[in-house]
Amino acid sequence: MSGEKVRCHPTVIVENSLKTFSSVVVFLILLVAAIDTSAILSILVLSLVALLLFNYRQWKRTTIQFNEIDVVVERDTLFQMKKTLPYAKMASVNVNRDIPNRLFGTSKLLININSGTSAMVPEAVLTFEQDVAERLRFEMSQRLYDHAISLDEEETIESLATFTPLDVIIHGLFSVSTYQTILGAAFLAYSAFELYISTVAGVQAGGGAMASLLMFVGIQIMPSISLILRYYNYKVYRRGDTVYLQHGLIRTYRTSFSVSRINAVRIKSTLPARLLGRSCIEAEVVGLVSEGGKSSRPVLCLLKDDTTQHRILRELVPEFVYERDPNKQPEGAKRVLLIRAAVASLVVAAVMLVPSVYVYREVAALTRVIGTPGVVLQYVLPLVTALAVLAIIYAAHVSYRVTEFDAGEDLFTFVNGAVDRETVVMNYDKVQMVWITQGPIARFFGVSRGSVYMLSSTGSSSISSGYFPGNLLNSVNKIVMDRIISGKYDYRKNSI
Repeated sequence: MSGEKVRCHPTVIVENSLKTFSSVVVFLILLVAAIDTSAILSILVLSLVALLLFNYRQWKRTTIQFNEIDVVVERDTLFQMKKTLPYAKMASVNVNRDIPNRLFGTSKLLININSGTSAMVPEAVLTFEQDVAERLRFEMSQRLYDHAISLDEEETIESLATFTPLDVIIHGLFSVSTYQTILGAAFLAYSAFELYISTVAGVQAGGGAMASLLMFVGIQIMPSISLILRYYNYKVYRRGDTVYLQHGLIRTYRTSFSVSRINAVRIKSTLPARLLGRSCIEAEVVGLVSEGGKSSRPVLCLLKDDTTQHRILRELVPEFVYERDPNKQPEGAKRVLLIRAAVASLVVAAVMLVPSVYVYREVAALTRVIGTPGVVLQYVLPLVTALAVLAIIYAAHVSYRVTEFDAGEDLFTFVNGAVDRETVVMNYDKVQMVWITQGPIARFFGVSRGSVYMLSSTGSSSISSGYFPGNLLNSVNKIVMDRIISGKYDYRKNSI
């Protein structure tokens, strides 16, 4: 960090040009095709050359200066820009490598500021040769944290737990929302139904079978594959007050952040994961997004057995572990949930009425051809509707039983989820505001719901409670204000 002005690696000219070119190529083809199809190739070539010249000028006139107290990114073009990024305000400095980086031998250095404007987009994405990017990250980490770990040290440090490829695959398959899985299964079932009718009855299947199959792939298969690729080679550990994460197969991620930047910790388990006795841990942290605004909560532990998950929680973030004394929902909450379930059941029955009649008539015409299976298919949707209504009522009962609220001295906890369970442990000093709401039915039974707002890696995050007495939920606001008045709240550590 000599203070001299440097530029990003010149390969950013090609990378940025191709990114922009791929987003406009379809528009150009449609536009030119309406005028003269013979000019398509010429227009595309000229567009690519223009983008290369434009990005070359941007690269040539953009400099980065690593000073003793800040990083300055300056662009001297028609629309001038100057960003001054003080080390004292940085939330994290991370290194990512995607396919172009691997081809060119480079890495992206991502600088994130712990603020609302950068909660969704990094303040700076700088591309350098791989060894240069790692060296800069190491030097900047020395200023951000109480220590710094080099790339060689990171390779030798053991993770707090062993995450095998099988663990990664299980996480990819069973961390997807249960509701998403059910929807995907419905599309798969409809596709199978269409194919069955066309095979047995000799009726040509419409485009619905293929469309439903594509919806299943998009909703269920692709997200699972994406998670598997993202968290392959997963590793997590802590040194001092800094948490380190490494993962990725095609695109690699090296992320680190101070524990003081964590606003809340989520312990999550979908229904399939819970049946396997597994859960995962996520954190609410500001300033950990990738370039392009691709944000997600950092995962502190993939789906593992509850014993391993509790051990990692105690060793990795003991600041969010405390003896809980949870409050269960009162009897009034049960009545509110049952009324909501009854209304939802009526809506489901009304919505399913039309497709049920349609399927009944369509299959009835084919019953003579396919025999007994046709009779069975006639009653599939009514049966599914009945099961859905029972599931809604049962979910209301489970939600009443499992929902909890606990207000500790420094932390408080919400537990929610009839199907996908979530335990959120929050820090009073990270709370931005608390909303207490009460609808007409909830008011009649003397209960309210609370929504806690705080900044996170996905922007402003809202965590909602179950139904509790309003004065109990309002205790969060009271404790927050008491901490400010008594001096327990330190704005220097918690300012954003």
